[in-house]
Amino acid sequence: MSLWLVRILVNPRCHRVWSRGTLDGGALHRDIMRLAPDALGDQARKAANVLFRAEHTQRGLKILAQLSCAPRVDNLAPDFAHGTPECRNIESLVSSMRSGTQVRYRIDANPTKRLGNSAGDKKGRLAALHGADAEEWWHRRAAESGLELLSTTASAMPDILGSRNRDRRGRCRATSHGVTRFEGVAVVAAPEKVRSAVVEGVGRARTYGCGLLSIAPVPTSGG
Repeated sequence: MSLWLVRILVNPRCHRVWSRGTLDGGALHRDIMRLAPDALGDQARKAANVLFRAEHTQRGLKILAQLSCAPRVDNLAPDFAHGTPECRNIESLVSSMRSGTQVRYRIDANPTKRLGNSAGDKKGRLAALHGADAEEWWHRRAAESGLELLSTTASAMPDILGSRNRDRRGRCRATSHGVTRFEGVAVVAAPEKVRSAVVEGVGRARTYGCGLLSIAPVPTSGG
């Protein structure tokens, strides 16, 4: 299985990716899924391991999209990308990770917890985590993903919109997902777990722009 990273600078005139100033993860998902093959069934995102992260740059909105098959860049909607997307096969980079390798990492995650009995009527619902609770969540998930964290910087990011559902009055409303960006340095403790986390993603809301774990080896001194 190959692993590809696609960098897309979003056309500033592509207004459908925004909804009243908030990034629309559902719209982005639909556009980015055009990179994947057709006829993958009901679980197409999982079948192609499609993940993405939105990053705001001086040049505009940039999307990092990752998938485990050759991307069909020519199949993107003509008004989606500004310029030609950059494609890179990163399979060798991920496969080369060994136990003890130091890496820099970045992930936009959706830290959540399931509410218990003390939540009353809200029991069973998902609640977004922030601050120290979000960092604790990431430390647990990082360990489960085969990483030993050496440093972490957590930054609250703008919410991203997800699926749309109708409320009791029949109005269409989009679910909002909280996003925290974690980045820093870690040591690879379990290479296979790291690979699985990179390929499959970490946490919830992966369909809408969360969970893409990016890693790169820390350069050794002297080159």
